Amino acid sequence: MTSTPHAPDDLPVGHEATPDSDGVASVKPVTAPLEKPAKSQIPPPEPESKLPATKLGRIWTASVLGLIVLVLLIIFIAQNQDQVTLRYFTYEGQVNLGLALFIAAVAGGLLIAAVGAARVIQLRATARKDRKAQKRR
Repeated sequence: MTSTPHAPDDLPVGHEATPDSDGVASVKPVTAPLEKPAKSQIPPPEPESKLPATKLGRIWTASVLGLIVLVLLIIFIAQNQDQVTLRYFTYEGQVNLGLALFIAAVAGGLLIAAVGAARVIQLRATARKDRKAQKRR
């Protein structure tokens, strides 16, 4: 029976087994540095799961956006300080241009909000009538 040179499986990291001339394996440290895997070989990290959107988060986002719009409006008003004459039926007066445009925008927003509120009230009344009709059946 001949014995074959056998390299131990439990070598320390950075060592290798080499057979001698008489067939006995000897352990020698590896002189070359160990290679690190290339960046392209490293898999990308798993994306973190996003937190669910909450009502408070939406309110905070809306508040920040509202403040940004407010700052832009203040800058607009400050840059448009020219005096203009406004006439409305028999009324007449001098107002800064920026302020006049701001008042017009707010009035338009209030008009749209009133129309939207009327539509919501109408839809709720219709839904209430439908629920009552479903209960009778």
